[in-house]
Amino acid sequence: MKTLGRIGAAAVASAIGLSVTAAAHADAVSEFYDGKTVRFYIGASPGGGYDVYMRTLVQHMGKRLPGKPNAIVVNMPGSGGVKASNYVYNVAPKNGTTVITPFWTHPLFQLIRPRGIKFDMSKMRWIGNMAALNSMVVAMGSVAKTLDDAKKKEIVVAASGKGSETYIFPQFLNRSINTKFKIVTGYRGTAKMTNAMEAGEAHARGGSWQSWNVIRPNWVGTDRISVLVQAGIAPHPDPNVKGVPMLVDVVPAEYKPIAQLLSVPVAMARIVGSPPGIPRDRLMALRKAFDATMKDPAFLADAKKRKMDLNYLSGADVEANIASLMKTPKDILKRTSDVLGYTKKKKTKK
Repeated sequence: MKTLGRIGAAAVASAIGLSVTAAAHADAVSEFYDGKTVRFYIGASPGGGYDVYMRTLVQHMGKRLPGKPNAIVVNMPGSGGVKASNYVYNVAPKNGTTVITPFWTHPLFQLIRPRGIKFDMSKMRWIGNMAALNSMVVAMGSVAKTLDDAKKKEIVVAASGKGSETYIFPQFLNRSINTKFKIVTGYRGTAKMTNAMEAGEAHARGGSWQSWNVIRPNWVGTDRISVLVQAGIAPHPDPNVKGVPMLVDVVPAEYKPIAQLLSVPVAMARIVGSPPGIPRDRLMALRKAFDATMKDPAFLADAKKRKMDLNYLSGADVEANIASLMKTPKDILKRTSDVLGYTKKKKTKK
């Protein structure tokens, strides 16, 4: 029988040592999570698109967490989701028991509308991304059929606040192509905005196309609603919105860089992360559970049943994309802030 040489023996010992270390880390992570509760926060009310994504994720990912902790969804609406992001970043535990899906606008608003923002998305520890969505401006079919209609008459748009996509795109269209959207803020969640449209209190709202399949699936594909424009990195594949113009294609050349900046983050519309400070072994455990969930046939079947658009990105990919967004030229950021009405006007001295 041949014996191992020194190098071979050292390699075997090293491999054994690494496996023992890995097992020890896994045991330590499992021991930590045993008996704990992992809270998954969203800055939206129950019943909307964000809520559906998070609850579906928790239903399947929760079972994959080491140590079998409890996994619950916490709705914390307010200030366009900023309330939840501020809480998670500054107050919630940073030990691996806190997870959040912030609004896709938050990395952007950190750059163009920092008022009230007490977080840095570039320092968050990202677990992954569930979906690339298209944001739509949708009107009641009896009020408007196309964007040209919105240029001819006032259309009341329900929105949550200036920190939401429900405000961003109608406001941008008002400034760039002179639509006559009258934006009324204060609605908590797309479900309530849709109710306002049905009651005649409002005529239109913004939001992801997927949210319509959740809130009013019986309206999709009918003349009850008209999709006026969509924002995203590519046209939505749903045949019900075939031919709906892309935001970047309906604005003059001078506004195209802004339209592109507003559209790119939609590709990371359901990012999932934890606050800075989470121990690396627990972050990697959360990433592993998330990655496995995104490939799980049961999760994919539920997502299909709930008409959830999916576009998996790893945590490392999300970190790289947000780092790239943070490098946007300052002149484009300033113009975007001005167009959306976020820049404070300087008072002139009398």
